[in-house]
Amino acid sequence: MKTTVYVVQAGDDLSAIAKKCGADVRTITGFNGITDPDSVTEGQILRIPVCESKPSLFENYTIEKGDTLYSIAKMFNTDVNTLARLNGIPDPDVIEEGRVIRVPKNGMPDSIRIYIVKEGDSLYEIGKKYGYSIEELAAYNDIIDPDKIYIGQVIRFPEPEDGKMSDGTYIVKSGDTLWKIAEKYNVSVNDLINKNMLTCPDRIYPGQKLMIF
Repeated sequence: MKTTVYVVQAGDDLSAIAKKCGADVRTITGFNGITDPDSVTEGQILRIPVCESKPSLFENYTIEKGDTLYSIAKMFNTDVNTLARLNGIPDPDVIEEGRVIRVPKNGMPDSIRIYIVKEGDSLYEIGKKYGYSIEELAAYNDIIDPDKIYIGQVIRFPEPEDGKMSDGTYIVKSGDTLWKIAEKYNVSVNDLINKNMLTCPDRIYPGQKLMIF
């Protein structure tokens, strides 16, 4: 990982330095062999890791009077369902004036999945489960300190292009059939039906999660 140099200024602490440099306290202490995060001194030279992951695909938008999720979606070249999922909005017809929501910077992003942080979760474990690094998730969600996520926080990440997740499941896409999925991953249709306890095999739908392996 590339690093840059930072000279500690009067009044600095590691938390402030981390925010200023777009890093996190744990990484800075690890890179510099610091055992006591409160012990940095003015003039001390720190090596700061430079995140090389892709920039965030999103920006913030403040809902104005008269806005609807449809009008906002049209404004940013996306769709209502994507905005609702990105922002954890249960009813797309009910939005609040003044609320800040996330919208795609350059129109419709790749297919998005969301994860709601639970007690005991860490960004590392979430990334490991879905096949992403801490740096990728932090960049994708504008998280300054990867050590500071909270219960109920919405973590967003793109689905792999082929739909297969690292936990051995597959996200159904438009036009999929059980036969096509079975052929793609060299399993039997009956195996898919039994593993997923499907009572109506002809009625799978986009976004449905199927156990493959």
